[in-house]
Amino acid sequence: MFYRYPINDVHIHLFDPKDIDECIAMVDECGYTNWTFLACTVIDSPFALTQNLLCALVKLKEGGRCQAFGSFHYDGDVVPDADDLLRQIQWFDQAGFDGIKMLDGKPGVRRRQNLRLDAPNYDKMFDYAQRTQFPILYHINDPIEFWYRDRLPQWAVEKNFFYGDGTFPHKFEIDEETFGFLRKHPNLNLCIPHFFFISDQPGLCCEMLDRYPNLFFDITPGWEMFENFAKDREYWRNFFSAYSHKILFGTDTFSDHWRETVTCLRRVMETDEPFTAFEENCVGLDLPEKTLRDIYFNNYHKFIRRMDKKINVDMVLEYADTLYDRIPAGENHQMISDTIDYLKAEIAKFR
Repeated sequence: MFYRYPINDVHIHLFDPKDIDECIAMVDECGYTNWTFLACTVIDSPFALTQNLLCALVKLKEGGRCQAFGSFHYDGDVVPDADDLLRQIQWFDQAGFDGIKMLDGKPGVRRRQNLRLDAPNYDKMFDYAQRTQFPILYHINDPIEFWYRDRLPQWAVEKNFFYGDGTFPHKFEIDEETFGFLRKHPNLNLCIPHFFFISDQPGLCCEMLDRYPNLFFDITPGWEMFENFAKDREYWRNFFSAYSHKILFGTDTFSDHWRETVTCLRRVMETDEPFTAFEENCVGLDLPEKTLRDIYFNNYHKFIRRMDKKINVDMVLEYADTLYDRIPAGENHQMISDTIDYLKAEIAKFR
């Protein structure tokens, strides 16, 4: 176990079914009491179409330790109309999923979809989520550095994370769209990960967490967030204590460097050590026990709300049969079809 106190991780991704056992071994080694699998169907990957099946299977395998957040299906880059998104979120809820993962606010996805985040397409879905308190974890924006080439860290240069060429909406535009849907749906049970990429605006952090009663941020890296914390360490130590009830713990693993990520997060939370994490200069916050217990453990249950939901295997298998017609033409067609077959067979074992 890596951490000082019992811990839950609200932010884990998995894409290749071949990695299930290794991911679960990571969860065992970290000592998580519970963890959330975040499906993501809008990623550029041959595994995107089967994310919800993999998510359901892992939840079934984990026997209550894993909470499953499903991901909406879109028609290519076209966001469905309001009735379709409402139908989808209702299906996920009824099929035993524990929440929704959205990525529409990530600048590359937002550019492709070309639809404001506060567009009417989302309203009925958000209304349902607000009424039922069905959790949504919604990636919105990226670090401000990504819009300015001279401020990009080297790893972002290598991944071509540059949004300043005029074809992407600006970070502040995406911020305004976020404020727009929050004004319409102020009681959403919502987690915006990566501290909404506003760790350079502490006043805005306070305003948002004060204004919206069921809004959480998570501390999943971007490491630029922790470099910002290090610039005024005492302020942020006090902030974390004051808002300990509004911050969730997450890692954004599973990855080939998960141990480095987990170790750096522990150093941020539990020590006062200076260190470098992925090119960013960090200093540990050395948070007190009550703050750590809230962030590591207590808030997870406040966000998830229900820990007793069961996957409806028959509903998921019926959904799986609809995926074959969604397989895109191309070299990965057979692989994707085979993956659906495999996941269906594994899920069926839990009937």
